[in-house]
Amino acid sequence: MTVRIATFNVENLLRRFTADRDRRTGAWIPDAAVGLYDHESEAEGRLIERALQVSISDDQRQLTAQAIRDCDADVLCLQEVDGHDALRWFHDRYLRRALDEPYEHFALLDGNDRRGIDVAVASRRGWPIRVMSNATLTYRDLDLFDDDLRRWGSTPDDRIFKRDALEVEVETADGPLTLWICHFKSMTEGRDKTMAVRRAEARAVRRLVEAKFGARTASADWAILGDLNDYRDHLMLRRGEDGTLEAIGERVVATGFDPFHADHFAVDLVERLPPIERWTHFWAEGRELAALDHVFVSPALARANPDARPSVIRSGLPHRVPVERMRPAPARFERYPRVGFDRPKASDHCPVAVTLRLSGSRP
Repeated sequence: MTVRIATFNVENLLRRFTADRDRRTGAWIPDAAVGLYDHESEAEGRLIERALQVSISDDQRQLTAQAIRDCDADVLCLQEVDGHDALRWFHDRYLRRALDEPYEHFALLDGNDRRGIDVAVASRRGWPIRVMSNATLTYRDLDLFDDDLRRWGSTPDDRIFKRDALEVEVETADGPLTLWICHFKSMTEGRDKTMAVRRAEARAVRRLVEAKFGARTASADWAILGDLNDYRDHLMLRRGEDGTLEAIGERVVATGFDPFHADHFAVDLVERLPPIERWTHFWAEGRELAALDHVFVSPALARANPDARPSVIRSGLPHRVPVERMRPAPARFERYPRVGFDRPKASDHCPVAVTLRLSGSRP
């Protein structure tokens, strides 16, 4: 028996209106389309912007649903979901119409993100789940506080996870499969500057796994997956004289999820793909493609699935991601109808899906 799992950062699946504001002054920054037109006041402009957000969101969520359809996952792990109501509304009014088999079990527990975006899980009929939040754990609880975190500005009683590490136990005919769904600290303030925070999150998840399984850690069936906001592999795009973009691959030395690689604790299935196929996110400002979304599995699952290769679904990416001009070129894909240059799009991340056989399952 096999189970197909997927992770997808769906980019701000919200049921509330938001406004961009200058971080220093707090001044409202109008949406690009709204700013093209005169408006008498911020209040009037925000009313126009709300109408625009509804239109954009409708297009985006249709594309998000198509990307999830193409994952074809039995267990769907999501990041950046506003709440349980948002998840169910999206499923019932968008996703259900795209699927042959809808999802039946849903879970979302409030995490620590200041914007209120949480991690969530949905599973199909026949795949019941049990969940537990780890959002309230502090550095002191797991004895993780160190000088790097102090320099960042943290205190021992700060919560470890910037969102959560949602523990999900999936019941299967071949025994339980335990997942930790993560969304680590972003690189907004700089990759090197924020790495200590992500590394502490990874150390914490590793301790949770080891605490649950003890001496059976290497032989148990578990996975850590989600938007880890860091990479070992990325591609830098440099323009050639003929207008093509040369994709220069680089493997970095240090990452925020190094604790998962240390001592062969886990195997990142994304790294089984060729380097040109590992990326899941495009950073336009730096013209870089990077693998930010990962699926780490236990040694037992890795051995039981020696040929398992994840699918990275890119059809919902906007056209500003310049894959057609890249050399060497990634595998060809067709974008969904109505995908725009910058928007609408399915998300700014690509979903990653993989089919696994549990280590104790029968062939």
